[in-house]
Amino acid sequence: MLISIAIDFRHADVATRERFHLSEERLTQLYRTARTEVITESALISTCNRTELYAWVDSDDPQVIERSVQVLARRWMRTRSEGDVLLTTATRRIGRDAAEHVVRIASGLESQVLGDGQILGQLKAAYKRASRGQAAGPVLHRLFETALRAGKRVQTETSLTAGRNSVGAEAAITASQRFGNLENARCVIIGAGKTGARAAKQLHKLGARDIVVVNRTYENAASLAGMVGGRAAAWEAIHVEAAMADVVIVTTGSEVPVVDAASLHRAREACAATGYALLMMDLSLPRNIDPAVTDESGVTLIDLDTLHQPLLSAEVMRKDAVPHAETICADETNAFMEWLATMPARDAIKRLREALEDVARREVAFHSKDEHVAEKAASRIAAKLLAGPMAMLRRALQRGEPLDQHAMMLLEMFAPAGGAGASAADVRRSGTHHAVAPTPSPATPAPVARVRQRVTKATASATASHTPSASVPDVVPLVASQPFN
Repeated sequence: MLISIAIDFRHADVATRERFHLSEERLTQLYRTARTEVITESALISTCNRTELYAWVDSDDPQVIERSVQVLARRWMRTRSEGDVLLTTATRRIGRDAAEHVVRIASGLESQVLGDGQILGQLKAAYKRASRGQAAGPVLHRLFETALRAGKRVQTETSLTAGRNSVGAEAAITASQRFGNLENARCVIIGAGKTGARAAKQLHKLGARDIVVVNRTYENAASLAGMVGGRAAAWEAIHVEAAMADVVIVTTGSEVPVVDAASLHRAREACAATGYALLMMDLSLPRNIDPAVTDESGVTLIDLDTLHQPLLSAEVMRKDAVPHAETICADETNAFMEWLATMPARDAIKRLREALEDVARREVAFHSKDEHVAEKAASRIAAKLLAGPMAMLRRALQRGEPLDQHAMMLLEMFAPAGGAGASAADVRRSGTHHAVAPTPSPATPAPVARVRQRVTKATASATASHTPSASVPDVVPLVASQPFN
């Protein structure tokens, strides 16, 4: 069962969100410790507005799912008590709700700024981290691929992401509204990542001519400054640059504040800027500007929560695209849930697919002498041969029937000689099926017996005037053993 534990801007303020935020080091630890016998996959989405943990629990039992949620919360926070506190704040989702939510996130429907263009990149980065940490498995791989595809479709097929749609750009617009004219304003961008770049570019579009970019890596600051006709400054000059600015936008990924109230006060005194108006905007999570800066005369501080109100007006032009975007999300979610529902069927005939592909690969390679062509053709041939059996297993699942008998019959009938027995045993041992049939008796299944009878009669008829027919093997391979014509 797919589950998620989420802390987001809709249900938690910025102070709460930063309390449950995970650093890269802590995320690595979480991926190492989250896996249990039933929790087989996990992936965490972390942005300035949300931290959400997704996991695959190899059970549908409500008690097992509840215990798994508790385990994940405690591994997230490292202690039982803090994990319990997390669960009092977090939103839980299971099954389709969890899948649909991550698809909607990728599409920008769940963003603080409707249609946020940055969220797709953030989701892709989260997926890569989970993959590198070997935490994501087949289910979460499929889920994130579905979500990313849905996000791209929404961007190309709707106008949901049209116009201003990022926190960085909206911060620049808010600054312009506060000052009226940015032409003579000194604007300092601290952090040269995607959000900082969007803020700098929007400031430049709005008429700002004095833009200073500060970043830990000076080369990155210089590169962004060059794009907007500004200049780069060394990281050590951060408080001096902020003291001489009219607008400061902070977008770094630091775990602690990079703008300190006492240091800013001393810099403003040294620059004779005490009392001058200074608009500071903190777009980071955890917050990167010391909240005590507001004790300084003339300083106004805007954080993500404060910024949310003016951002609402940007949603108006995109609301007409919401129904179409929601239809895309529903379609993609339905496709994922159908894939999930048929996973036991695919597992049941996995050995059969491998056997068929092996036969097809060897036969095609015999003629083509090209391994790449043989590999591709083998996969296509196996898929076409198994289309009918897969449809049969899907119908069996829909009727609530156990898969084992159906799968074993297919293995006995279609698998190459010598491979069916092991495959059938694998089906019986598989833990992916919720209803497991008793181990069948050694007697030959009726369908196989009927096939053998027909083959025996045909063989006897064909050899009546020659030598006695050889005994027919228990498993009659229905895959041609001669090269394909």
